[in-house]
Amino acid sequence: MRAADIVMTHENIAPEYSVEVDLTSLGRAGKVFRLAANEGECRKIAVRLGVISVEKLEGEIRLTATKTDINATGVVQASLVRECVASLEPMPEIIDENFEISFIRQAPSDPGAADEDSEDWLLPEVHEGDIFDVGELLVQQLSLAMAPFPRKPGAPSLAEQYGRSGPVSPFSDLQAILEKDQKKQ
Repeated sequence: MRAADIVMTHENIAPEYSVEVDLTSLGRAGKVFRLAANEGECRKIAVRLGVISVEKLEGEIRLTATKTDINATGVVQASLVRECVASLEPMPEIIDENFEISFIRQAPSDPGAADEDSEDWLLPEVHEGDIFDVGELLVQQLSLAMAPFPRKPGAPSLAEQYGRSGPVSPFSDLQAILEKDQKKQ
């Protein structure tokens, strides 16, 4: 088998941090899970998220499930080392975020509802099967809570440092080329 023949799917990628729960064992009240990734799992999560390091990842998730839906509420707490977008220096980032997310347990029976072009981002995600990975959910919530453009306090602005001063016209570069050509003539 060639490498090009391997198709990467969610099923054949091992999660960096996995805590699987059998939804049929939750009971009516659901269950609370206290999670903490170990050092090796934190290293793998850092690679996945493209950060310098994940020093700590912990969370608490309350999971409830019925025959039709799954609800998860909780908190993700993490300590990361990120790269500042302005100075490119390492910087700490502390995450302490609450979340609430719902899943439906079967795809809609209406084939038109599953049309990708008309996908409604507010609808719950579909989860199939009786096994739910709360560890993977915690990592996903961490990725959503991270600052999209981490900036170290006091880091110099690259736009101010290297940008042009004064108003910039979209034709200013063209004008400079024309003036340069006129001087040659």
